[in-house]
Amino acid sequence: MESHFFQRLILNGGEERAMHAPAHSTSQVRFGDFALDLTSGDLRKDGQKLALPPKAFEVLKALVERPGEVVTREELRARLWAADTFVEFDDSLNHAVNKLRLALGDSAENPQFIQTLPRFGYRFIAPELRAAEPEPAIRFLAVLPFANLSADPHQDYFADGMTDALITDLSKIGAVKVISRTSVMQFKGVKKPLPEIACELGVDGVIEGAVQRSDGRVRITVQLIRAATDTHLWAESYERDFRDVLSLQGEVARAVAREIKVALTPEESAHLASIRPVNPEAFEAYLKGQFHWYRLSPEHLNAALEYFELALKKDPAYALAYVGIANVWMMRGDTGSMAPGEAFPKAKEAISRALELDDSIAEAHITRANIVSLYDHDWSTAEQEFRRGTELNSNSADGHFMYADFLIWMKRWEEWNAEIQRVLELDPVNPFFRCFYGWHLVYQHRCDEAIRQLHKALAIEPDFSSAHMGLWEAFYKKGLWEEALAEARKFFSVLGDRKVEEALTRGYAEGGYARAMHLGAEELAKRAKRSHVPGVRIARLYAHAGENDQVMKWLQTACEQRETTLVHLGVGWDWDTLRADSRFQDLLRRVGLPA
Repeated sequence: MESHFFQRLILNGGEERAMHAPAHSTSQVRFGDFALDLTSGDLRKDGQKLALPPKAFEVLKALVERPGEVVTREELRARLWAADTFVEFDDSLNHAVNKLRLALGDSAENPQFIQTLPRFGYRFIAPELRAAEPEPAIRFLAVLPFANLSADPHQDYFADGMTDALITDLSKIGAVKVISRTSVMQFKGVKKPLPEIACELGVDGVIEGAVQRSDGRVRITVQLIRAATDTHLWAESYERDFRDVLSLQGEVARAVAREIKVALTPEESAHLASIRPVNPEAFEAYLKGQFHWYRLSPEHLNAALEYFELALKKDPAYALAYVGIANVWMMRGDTGSMAPGEAFPKAKEAISRALELDDSIAEAHITRANIVSLYDHDWSTAEQEFRRGTELNSNSADGHFMYADFLIWMKRWEEWNAEIQRVLELDPVNPFFRCFYGWHLVYQHRCDEAIRQLHKALAIEPDFSSAHMGLWEAFYKKGLWEEALAEARKFFSVLGDRKVEEALTRGYAEGGYARAMHLGAEELAKRAKRSHVPGVRIARLYAHAGENDQVMKWLQTACEQRETTLVHLGVGWDWDTLRADSRFQDLLRRVGLPA
């Protein structure tokens, strides 16, 4: 029943305020410190959601719709209890009103909101009832690193894994943007005001949580906070058997979607509800593998591989463990710590098995895209896989970045810009992405912009070798030889290669920048006779020395070894003096890159 208060508010264009309920143009009303959503049944005080049983909400709604008027007990019976023929009406109504008063902090003796007319009815007497401006929708979330409540620092990997799992589940909800793991992990253990963290990440909602394991059980406490006002909107605790931990994460993700009023698609609902129980030992091994994988050093990659393989021993059908194995082998081949011909076939085998087991894993498609592009130069398949991965998880910063990198190789500049901007939005304080955004800018001869981005990466991670290489190349392109040399020396210093670092210093003293590059190249060329050295690394030094025949020799070697850095051949700054060389043009054709 629509009251005359609603009608008057509509007729007066919303001008009447005191003692008037809202028109249908809004579903929210405010009185005192409270806000009531007439559609969802949410009652909040100072932004904090209050528990309110369904019948208590219905009573409050009936009173609010007719403020200042008496709503009789018989009217409430007819409206709210007509179908409940087996319910003792008087007791049920009294119980609902008592619950309502408890939530409002009201009393029958000295009422502020609900006045009782004994044995007759109730009246809503709040001095001002006004239409509430709806709070801005939360559509961009950050899941901050979960706290480890296990009193055991060796359980940190588990808390990190729970953070990752919730990020992954929320990321698959298309209507929400979610900050990627690397950016949120920058705030692990950081004592900063939450609105300040939210501002740095550019989000409007933050999820905080804590996890605890004990006797085969997992307890997770989660709360949702509106970032701008630091207002707690929702909190809940969950406890499950360890085998059900993944379905628990799906339940949390559905609850978050409900609280921020996001409608899940049928596919999203099915995915979050259909996660199978996990083998506890396999899951624990996988989490430990991921914990080491993110650190990326050769030692940590070795440990990661061991844990991923252990996960498969416990559960041979664990598709994500195969993805982890594929990533380890791909990283070994991509970084030059192992010959690509040795590493990439093992990566291909693992990722094929992962996709056989589960074709719905976004990370598996993105990893396959990287493998077939970096090693096979199969551009068509790579693009299909990049697109499939980002369709399955539109919030995958990794997927959008790798696709942006692919678009750079193809010289598709406008498409690249759209992808890289999405990356920087989803992962704003990731030094890896900042670094390679800088590289991409150098490829486009935007060196001053590149230098700013590379310095941002180094501010987060000072010993990031790739950022020092990017600065080396940017200064080289600008003709700033001393600055370029300093960054080249820093690059090899971070790699622990003191011999090349010393050769660069000696060469610069003998004959300037070109001589320094020549001696550095000679040192690596001698070493390549005894062990694997990436040919592109040697070719780069010879290119800076101006020795084109040596450059072509080592680029040919790199091509024979199928080195992954060849994918940048068409845009790389090092090869600008070789663009017109027929040998270089032939090499581009062999790799399949646009000239």
